[in-house]
Amino acid sequence: MIGSLRGNIIEVHPTNVLIEVQGVGYMVRGSIPFLASHTTGEECFIYIHDHVREDAHDLFGFTTSEEMHFFEKLISISGVGPKVALAILSIGTMATVRRAVMAGDLTTLTSVPGIGTKTAQKIVLELKGQLVEESDEVGVDREVIEALTSLGYPMSDARAAVKHLDPTVTDAGLRIREALRSLSK
Repeated sequence: MIGSLRGNIIEVHPTNVLIEVQGVGYMVRGSIPFLASHTTGEECFIYIHDHVREDAHDLFGFTTSEEMHFFEKLISISGVGPKVALAILSIGTMATVRRAVMAGDLTTLTSVPGIGTKTAQKIVLELKGQLVEESDEVGVDREVIEALTSLGYPMSDARAAVKHLDPTVTDAGLRIREALRSLSK
């Protein structure tokens, strides 16, 4: 699985970029803001969501890991595929998209081709709670929660463990160990 690419942009197209990494060219799809931020000939680092289906193997590129994680949350919703998720991210900046979801702005979401009222409502319903919880987490706590969920702990347990950690401990490694101790009890 491909997680990121570092290389030179060879071509920029309306829906994707061609990035060359050590002699191999990768076609990477992206949102409009992502594509607008890259120019031919520049060296870049791109976060990748590697999407494999029975009939296709697509790479989706993002400037930040936050953008990629939001994309992955979108495609986890029934009825929202990768192309629709990219169209949602093309509404504007991440802040604009987050605000639309948090405010339940169905007009903005239904302006995206492929999204009707029911799908927009489903997006707001499923993501609003996650986005509120995320905005309450600080950087180190996000790292601890990601580590715990990658180890197989449910998100709710990981968040609960983080809430009980000593706030004076700021090292991520120590916070992860302490959270693991509390979860194992």
